[in-house]
Amino acid sequence: MQLLLNRLLTAVVFALVAAPAFAQKDNQRYEVGRRLIKFEVDFEGIKDPQILKGISERLKPLTFYFFSGQLDQCAKALDLARWNCKNQGDPSGIRTFADSLSLTSSRKIIELKEKLIECEIASVYPTKEKGLLKGRLYFSQIDGKEIRELALLSIEQLPHKVSADIQGLKQGEYQLVLELSSGEKVVGSHKVLFSLIGDKARLITEMRATKLKKDAPFWEAGKQNLTGLLGELLMGKKFEGDIPVKRLVESMGFLEKGLDAVDDKKGGEYLVAFPGRVAPLPVRIFIPACAKIAKVPVVVALHGAGATENMFFEAYGVGKVKTLCNDRGWMLVAPRNGITVDNLRMLIQELPIDPEQVIFIGHSMGAGQALGFTLNHSKEVKALGLMGGAGAVGKNQSLGNMPVFVGVGSEDFARSSVAKFSQEALKQPENKLVFKEYESIEHSSICQVCLPEMFDFFSMSLKK
Repeated sequence: MQLLLNRLLTAVVFALVAAPAFAQKDNQRYEVGRRLIKFEVDFEGIKDPQILKGISERLKPLTFYFFSGQLDQCAKALDLARWNCKNQGDPSGIRTFADSLSLTSSRKIIELKEKLIECEIASVYPTKEKGLLKGRLYFSQIDGKEIRELALLSIEQLPHKVSADIQGLKQGEYQLVLELSSGEKVVGSHKVLFSLIGDKARLITEMRATKLKKDAPFWEAGKQNLTGLLGELLMGKKFEGDIPVKRLVESMGFLEKGLDAVDDKKGGEYLVAFPGRVAPLPVRIFIPACAKIAKVPVVVALHGAGATENMFFEAYGVGKVKTLCNDRGWMLVAPRNGITVDNLRMLIQELPIDPEQVIFIGHSMGAGQALGFTLNHSKEVKALGLMGGAGAVGKNQSLGNMPVFVGVGSEDFARSSVAKFSQEALKQPENKLVFKEYESIEHSSICQVCLPEMFDFFSMSLKK
């Protein structure tokens, strides 16, 4: 009963504090996502305890800022943490001002006939000090290769409107880049991804006309999800990350061709969905190349509160989970807002998954969901990984001899509850639980730090 009350209380508190966060402008959420990825790039591989401690202090308020709707402060905290990955103290006023800016296009999908992209340079969060910045605006390909210089700007008054000429470019995915300088020194840069298409009406018609590989709810829900997502993007809706048209087209190709669409060397990454009562439930998957010839292990990854399935592909170490799965020839499945046992069985039926090699992992709220699923359906799960979150094991429940890896940071607000769960679980007979605490790591960065060790643990467990 106490466990149920705790869960209900958690749900109520989450509902109360999360509501303002999701009422924020889409662009603020996008900027937080973009800054998270930039931070994770610079954070990768840092081992120095003093540097980690400074970064942790910057990131500790992140969860509070997010759930209290202060997305501007989330963005600022991530910028400061990224600065401390390579520098001590605070950045200069002009550097802070440069970091605080954003480059925003009116839409992420643009028809070639439109000729121009309307953009705005604005502040994501307020700064005490401002100064004169010079801006260089240019187009680049996704790999960063510069292809066209557009304008030289003096940024004094904000917001600053600017138009970018797309004439002469071909269909495809591009980046619009703003490089900021003070004097002769580059002090920051911002970029936005966009897709150029020939005719949006034709694209919509082609996606709607796609014939599915299989007449089944899983495939039908995937198509419904993609056509709805395309419509939202065409209307200008922004998400926490970039969704290029190429990803939608490749996903529709998978729904049409099945495993034949998967690259023989690189594998394939797709947007699919589970059927839902009101609307499809989005799922993002990675299928390794080896799945074309044999069933493979699968990692079901459950994200934290307020996040989405994209975290495991874009963040948590800049998509480190996908890399670790690819290295081992494992499939990755990241559903939005949890998964039911019926949905898991649907996946196993529709995709080349070894039902004896199912691994669940989760971060924060997702860790609690992964634990709850495993306790209720232990025969369906081979191994379990919990990061920055856990839960409780009921009196009539047991993890038995299931391999379980639990990782938490010493500075994580959830540390005490995660440690308590681990201590209780370690008392159970025949347990195979490993508990690892990471010094000077807080809640938001635990995944990036502990995932490699967790996956090594899984690899050893699957061999036995």
